[in-house]
Amino acid sequence: MSNTPLIAVLMMGILGSIYVAAFRVANNKSERQERRPTDAEDDGTAHGDHEDSADGREDEPTDGLPSATRIGPQWDPGTTVALLAGAGGILTKNTTVFLAGVVGFAYAAYRYGTRPPDLDVSVERAISERSPLPSSDVEIALTVRNEGEKPISDLRIVDGVPERLGVVSGSPRHCTSLRPGEEATFTYEVRARRGTHEFGRTDLVARNVSGSAERRTERDARAPGDAADAATTITCETRADDVPLPADTSSHPGQVTTDSGGEGVEFYATREYQSSDPMSRIDWKRYAKSRELTTVDFRETRAATVMVVVDARTPALVARRAGEPDAVELAEYAAERLAEAFARRNDRVGLSIFGPDERYLAPAGGDEQVARVRAELESTAPPTDRLEGIFSERRRNRANEDRFDTLRKRMPNAAQVVFLSPMADDYAVEVAERFRAYGHAVTVVSPDVTGSGTVGGAIDRIEREERLAGLRGGVRVVDWSPDEPIRAAVSAATARWSG
Repeated sequence: MSNTPLIAVLMMGILGSIYVAAFRVANNKSERQERRPTDAEDDGTAHGDHEDSADGREDEPTDGLPSATRIGPQWDPGTTVALLAGAGGILTKNTTVFLAGVVGFAYAAYRYGTRPPDLDVSVERAISERSPLPSSDVEIALTVRNEGEKPISDLRIVDGVPERLGVVSGSPRHCTSLRPGEEATFTYEVRARRGTHEFGRTDLVARNVSGSAERRTERDARAPGDAADAATTITCETRADDVPLPADTSSHPGQVTTDSGGEGVEFYATREYQSSDPMSRIDWKRYAKSRELTTVDFRETRAATVMVVVDARTPALVARRAGEPDAVELAEYAAERLAEAFARRNDRVGLSIFGPDERYLAPAGGDEQVARVRAELESTAPPTDRLEGIFSERRRNRANEDRFDTLRKRMPNAAQVVFLSPMADDYAVEVAERFRAYGHAVTVVSPDVTGSGTVGGAIDRIEREERLAGLRGGVRVVDWSPDEPIRAAVSAATARWSG
């Protein structure tokens, strides 16, 4: 019985194994030089960069499609094995060896027989909350639809997540296959931080069945309903328009009402006419009845001078949970919102960072001052005085005393103080009380970052509540939970003050 068929099968198996091994070696060598689509976020390169083809050029785009790039080995193991087998069969006059080259030709035909895939794809991005609160989680849903007439067997997607937003759930990367007209949706969540965050373009990479060619492109994601900018921007800010201030004011016009008469729109009182009074303020109705000249005074509105003081000491570096903004970051967020609100009311606003990275910005008004406040807050460094021990504690206390004395001397005497602090220690209470003792009207805005579910968190919460209760006798207190807008916390505090 002849063993020729068995030998032929064995030879084909051996040559097939050699081809697969050679293809993997060559493919790995080639892919080490190629930027994978899933590395787009790690290597810091721009989205949608292309690798050159084997001859140093990219294939020219046709029919409006993105350029196709041949990937994989720059030499073809299938053709090489087929030629070697054919040559060996001829030299040895062995038909079995010659026919075994069919295996290599089959692999080569499979590789070259599949065309680069089309990439006629649309992208839609839905953002669950475009104006979230700080530290809240925002869900992003990305929908990719095959608008072409041919299937895409291997489609890889990388969404353009804003640099400053961390992904806390899911992944902005996805791999799928799509039939014509089919769509796929995947979701992930990011944690909001203060500021405006722009999404980048979405990277798309489509490969053919054999993985030997691909097309890369970028797409601007549209929003459901094509709402302008709804798919590209998250703005993490909360307006604080209605922060009430005590009646201490400067002479500049503004929106804080006073208990004195003058120019304004709200009636205050009438008085005897003086020759310097303008004609427009004479009470002509009374003159018609009694023939007496009297002048109408209106309740004056004057601008307040407000110092926004951010507690940036080491004890304020506390957060409710890992990965959430600490109290200093929340206070800086609130300080920016408050500065904008005061400037809109024509108040003069200043800024002080009370901590190791000490900053001071003298009170002024206008949009330029708001920009200066924002720049100071964005450039603030975290505290570095984390030394332990009794001597380090004493040194920190002396440093805090020096900072307070310096700040008090630089502040205008009539300035009102908005002190932003988590009230994490007794010294924060002392700072607020000392501001009041020096004649400043004080409002404390305190972000609640006490934890829950642990004994330590419960103790911290009780101690904080006691500190706030002790302050309420002479200081206005806004107890702010980061889960609610500042405006809601201010409204609740205002109702309590007026009640």
